[in-house]
Amino acid sequence: MSRIGKSTREGDLLEPPKALLLPYSHRHSRDFALQKYLLLHDQHEFLRQHLDELRPNPAYRSSMCTPSSPNPVDNSGDMSHLPGQSGRRPSGFSLPTKKPSYPFPYMSEATPDEVAVEEARLCDVNEGMKRALTELLNCETVRGDQAFRTWVQHRLMDTERELRSGRRRRSAPGP
Repeated sequence: MSRIGKSTREGDLLEPPKALLLPYSHRHSRDFALQKYLLLHDQHEFLRQHLDELRPNPAYRSSMCTPSSPNPVDNSGDMSHLPGQSGRRPSGFSLPTKKPSYPFPYMSEATPDEVAVEEARLCDVNEGMKRALTELLNCETVRGDQAFRTWVQHRLMDTERELRSGRRRRSAPGP
């Protein structure tokens, strides 16, 4: 005789079977990790543009590694161009309608300290992107979708490449 749930000692209530909870939990985990990544990616793009404005030397700008990871979900929530996605917005999934606003005035010449602070912020955002992408890779729904998994792996490799590039840049002697 099989039981649907387990009884608890307090009030003899039934717990829902774990099999019913797992699909939603996995979808929610994937959607949450993807949303975190997309928000961090927006911050990353903003910081990169801001650093380009702060750096006076165009040759230094071009040496910066930039991942080519377009925003995989537009603001309407259509995910149909993502591999393995149904084209509908996951429940509770929303993206900001505008770029994040940071209180950075435009500066024609920045001090090395200002650039270092912004590079540290960019490094923190990149680390967050790496964590979010790693979390995505560990989601069961992503493990089961080879095309989406490949997309995540490529974004993770791009992010790790940029982190290494930033470390090399910070450890190199100044101009």
